[in-house]
Amino acid sequence: MTNEELFALGMAKVKENDHLEAIRIFTFVLQQEPTNANALSHRGISYLNIDKLELSLADMDAAVEHDPEYSFRYQSRGYLKARMKDYAGALADYEKAVELDPNDAIAHNNLALAQEQMGWAKEAKENFDKSDRLSGIKTAEERAEDRKQKETTTEKKPVAKQPEQQNKTGVIKEVFSNKETFKDFVQFIKNGFRIKKDDKSGKG
Repeated sequence: MTNEELFALGMAKVKENDHLEAIRIFTFVLQQEPTNANALSHRGISYLNIDKLELSLADMDAAVEHDPEYSFRYQSRGYLKARMKDYAGALADYEKAVELDPNDAIAHNNLALAQEQMGWAKEAKENFDKSDRLSGIKTAEERAEDRKQKETTTEKKPVAKQPEQQNKTGVIKEVFSNKETFKDFVQFIKNGFRIKKDDKSGKG
């Protein structure tokens, strides 16, 4: 097997949540290519998933060292640092991720969470709103304006508040470490916080 094939196998194990096997495969890849930032990063994520946080941090530090211009490296490490309660470190990594990719909604959302943790409410709201806009979701102010316009053109009736109307600082407010999970969550929000019938797995 080539290193590319081995890496793909490791990623398949990650998707199966077989992180011990993924670590074994990524380690073999790194024996052949010690500076492979992808293998380092994803081995770090697998270590994170089995709560080997120090080993995870060592791999993510090395991934950043070998690939310092890729925002995903900083997002992954920021997520880990937040888990380790290094909120200042997480904040710095998320800021770097936003600097490298200003149009990444996940980076803005996670930066906002870190800022909120530090007590920076104004900055957090700005980044929650940026994340919402980049995700195609209206901000709290825009939703309020829509409601005001609707009230002027239709008869006023008592309406129960919807979940998306209750969050004043941003819609998302969840920590995300990968784009697929984020896309699914954004679609869930756009569906009015409901799961489409054909999206349900049938499991209780």
